[in-house]
Amino acid sequence: MTFSEYSQLKQQIVISVGHNDKHSQILSALKEYYRDEIDSPRRYEQINTIGQLIRVLEIRDVLSQDNVAALKEVASRLPNNSELLRKISDYESSHIPSGYINQYDIDRQQNISMKEQKEILNDHTCGIISPKKKERINETIVEEIGAFWRDLARNLKIRECVIDEIDNDNKKLCEKASKILTIYEHRADPQRWFFVLCDALEKSRRKDISRSLQDIMSMRI
Repeated sequence: MTFSEYSQLKQQIVISVGHNDKHSQILSALKEYYRDEIDSPRRYEQINTIGQLIRVLEIRDVLSQDNVAALKEVASRLPNNSELLRKISDYESSHIPSGYINQYDIDRQQNISMKEQKEILNDHTCGIISPKKKERINETIVEEIGAFWRDLARNLKIRECVIDEIDNDNKKLCEKASKILTIYEHRADPQRWFFVLCDALEKSRRKDISRSLQDIMSMRI
């Protein structure tokens, strides 16, 4: 399962805000705007990234596949936002509410075409990130992937013989995960590596790590 159109929009929002010089100001303004919806002083204080805010809004049912008004609100606060707002509007006009969608439509919406992937990646150059941010991303995967490292390797299209070799040569799970990332990064397209990595994590049933990476990507580090 690849990113759905809805997930693509959320990811673009996270990256757009994260790359903006006024990230902190935008996040603070949005937290205040949605203070009543957050409805918890403790949770309010714990929101430190736009990704975390988006997840809280989803929990509060303010944001969903059928209602992306909150994404439009975030996008409206960004400079040079016309293209992003257009994509949100296109999504709203073409999206079929989940109550009326059949399984075929769900499968179709959950599969992003290569053309759509390139469009997203042309908008946001994910290859240009700070060494500290990339290090944090790698550390998160190495520390949290655990026994799912082999699934991740397969979903990153690493050959089975290479996976077996890594398994035999390294005792610790963290070492195996580190080797996988080294191999992947060596051959990955620097403009696509982040999206491919998140997609592979979700296919490996580790959506939680994918979400953590999106939070890291939105940080000003």
